[in-house]
Amino acid sequence: MSNRNKRKKKQREERAFLEVEREREQTLRLRKPTTKQRMLYFFVGLIMNILPTYLFFSIYEMDLIKSLPLFAFVTIICSIILSMGYHNVSFFLKHRLIKKSGVNFQIKRTKKKATGGEREERQKKQLESTITTQAVSLSLLYNSLFYLAIVLIFAFYITWIFQAPTNYILSLAVASSIVTYISSTKIQ
Repeated sequence: MSNRNKRKKKQREERAFLEVEREREQTLRLRKPTTKQRMLYFFVGLIMNILPTYLFFSIYEMDLIKSLPLFAFVTIICSIILSMGYHNVSFFLKHRLIKKSGVNFQIKRTKKKATGGEREERQKKQLESTITTQAVSLSLLYNSLFYLAIVLIFAFYITWIFQAPTNYILSLAVASSIVTYISSTKIQ
């Protein structure tokens, strides 16, 4: 009888270990952005950085042709930094949405003639896809609004005393760095 209890206890410990291992693997898988997500984050970051460029071009009357190398360099670098912030918030929200929805992937019964394992996998992927879409959308909205607010505050209130190119560099670089820094502190 004691051997039986020991075996049951050992089996429970193994199941608990496997469950923890599966959660760790899922967290690591969610941590890395896919190529599609990276492209989306960079593209949205590029758009968010082009908007202040237009602001400096029109309001501060920076010459577009002379400042084009500056605009291109700062826009690309800040887009890369901002895309990291997008992913950090997306990862945080995805993790939170999975926990909030209590997703241990409880599966609803369907009338299709697929085996239980296939049906479960398909529904699991569909649910994960929905949560990923929600997290990415919220991340893009939140970070974009936060970024544009910081750029406007810096451009018009904090660094307005500098010349236009310096103001442009400081406003965009500081804003993208702040957004990424704050998003990375959310994860930890």
